[in-house]
Amino acid sequence: MVAGGLVGGDSSISNAYRVDLHRGRVTQLPPLPVPVHDTAGGTAGRALVIGGGNSSEQSVVQGWDGNRWKIDGHLPRPRSDLVAATVDGQVIIAGGYDGTRPAEADILSSTDGHAWKVTGTLPVPVRYPASTVSDGAIWLFGGEAGGTLQTAIQRIDPSTGHARVAGRLAVRLGHAVAIAFGTRILIAGGRTGTNSPTDRMWWFDPQTSAISRAGRLPHPLADSAVAQCDAAGFILGGETPRMTDEVLRVTYN
Repeated sequence: MVAGGLVGGDSSISNAYRVDLHRGRVTQLPPLPVPVHDTAGGTAGRALVIGGGNSSEQSVVQGWDGNRWKIDGHLPRPRSDLVAATVDGQVIIAGGYDGTRPAEADILSSTDGHAWKVTGTLPVPVRYPASTVSDGAIWLFGGEAGGTLQTAIQRIDPSTGHARVAGRLAVRLGHAVAIAFGTRILIAGGRTGTNSPTDRMWWFDPQTSAISRAGRLPHPLADSAVAQCDAAGFILGGETPRMTDEVLRVTYN
């Protein structure tokens, strides 16, 4: 499911779609009650669209009840530019921007999408990090704080909320995506400067914290959504720097 986003003219949208990644088919769903972009997605017995922004940062949590989206609740504070992961029945969010501070440090968790609690603190607060789950841990790569792109690789233990810096990227990077392949994580695209989307990709080894070069995307790409299905990763939409409707399939043998 893909919901919300930004279209040409910097307009937040309420559009939602179901994407069949096996057949390449897209079905339109009922719209979100609150249009948002720079949001995060998770699951707590249902699909959730968490926070995001439109004319200002939002705290709204929107849930899919099987037929339509509805407002399920709110975060403790507005937050956009965040990431979310679902691990062992917990939805965990990290990073982001509340409209005032350079970046959010609090790590929040919820088992139902309604009640949220602080479970940890990022050592390097960021917005727009790449994120994925690998070997039971949540990983954040780079991001942005106060207009400066970051190099920190941060590991969050979802069982305790403890976060630490586990390594450094080779370049300053934000607005990228991350995909777990086996024992390694692929970091793809993003921005190496404010207006500099990249087509570069890198491998990260969680066991050694080593970074190595991977291949390249077909073109520079930033601010995409990402999903995994079976053994493939899918990068949906984004900016090239123009808005794109492409869905890229990424595989590794």
